[in-house]
Amino acid sequence: MKIKFVLFLLSLVCYQSFSQDPVQNYLKEATDFYSQKNYKQAQMSLQDAINELNKLMSEQIGNVLPTEINGLKEVVDGSSNTSLGAMGGSQISKQYKNPTLDENEAEIQILANSPMMSAMNMYLSNPALMGEGAKSVRVGTQRAILKTEMTDFYGNSDVSKKIRSTQIQIPLSQTLITIQAKGFANEQAELAFAAKLDLAKIKQAVGE
Repeated sequence: MKIKFVLFLLSLVCYQSFSQDPVQNYLKEATDFYSQKNYKQAQMSLQDAINELNKLMSEQIGNVLPTEINGLKEVVDGSSNTSLGAMGGSQISKQYKNPTLDENEAEIQILANSPMMSAMNMYLSNPALMGEGAKSVRVGTQRAILKTEMTDFYGNSDVSKKIRSTQIQIPLSQTLITIQAKGFANEQAELAFAAKLDLAKIKQAVGE
């Protein structure tokens, strides 16, 4: 870790007393370890502080997502969650269901600092790379990738029916929004669902 970054973080807590705030606690630990020249432990404490900040950012992102979108209501039985992404970034996922149509549901995933951003931008600039069933669409003023297929839905019956299963990926500057939509009537309904997301507030929540 670069010494300038360490000194910057230490300066944030040099005048603060020990508190119940886990971020401040970890930063104070890093200060103590740094003064002892125990750089490895100081680095670990700084990483713990960063992890806590990622959790706070995930909660902040979740708060800007609506509880209902075009008749689909947020699932509040534990299916919605905030966590750290696989690469350590902030991540939020929320599920939505239609209260009257079992097959109609959606999941929104937001991953800040996504390692997939370069690939997404490459696909958007060269539609030929998207593969079968995928195409470039627009969500508000933002370019996105939509890919759909027909899948079987059984529900509580032994008889299946075909429903649309669509993925919409909306890349921001350093953030990837993915919508998994099932059972929507058509592409227009899927894009109308995606358009209800306040992309400006999401960008602000992730610091873009």
